[in-house]
Amino acid sequence: MRFLPFILLLSNVASGQTNVSKMLEDGLKGAVATLTPLSAAEKSEVLTATATLLVKHVTFRPDGTASATYYGKSQWPVEWLKLAVRSITKQAVSDADRLNGITRSYLASISCDASRYWKPDTTAWSDWRPTGFAYFPSVITIEEKNGMLVATANDKLAKFSPGPGPSLMDKHTPPKSDGLPPGMTRMK
Repeated sequence: MRFLPFILLLSNVASGQTNVSKMLEDGLKGAVATLTPLSAAEKSEVLTATATLLVKHVTFRPDGTASATYYGKSQWPVEWLKLAVRSITKQAVSDADRLNGITRSYLASISCDASRYWKPDTTAWSDWRPTGFAYFPSVITIEEKNGMLVATANDKLAKFSPGPGPSLMDKHTPPKSDGLPPGMTRMK
């Protein structure tokens, strides 16, 4: 009889450990989902959504640089060398996400080879640094709602507007030839 409470206590502890293990295992399933490789179609969709967001705030130039103006306490022109998505990670969709209509979720990591900014006080460029600009987001969240992938970033991205320089988004229209061979124009 003296051992009965001890045996009941042990069975409750074992039962509790099983429930905790099950809960931890369910969490692990979500973590494993983040390690699932993306298909080429998924990568393309995520990159398109990310590009749609970023071109509203950054000028991507044909020479591999990018520029923007950061509107903080003052205007800071910023330049990046090879600003790009470096990794895409599929995220587990939680019950709360599903209740909010989210069916897929990804994180796109943004980084660059170097960056610099115009120093307002000295009217000169800073040195190139091997890191990104401190106020520019390093992660973009991409979520699917109602069949559409939409990219969002932290609130700091809204303080960036496209910078100067030719853009990859510029439409290049050939000059009118007025009956001349291609590449030739009439002087006016």
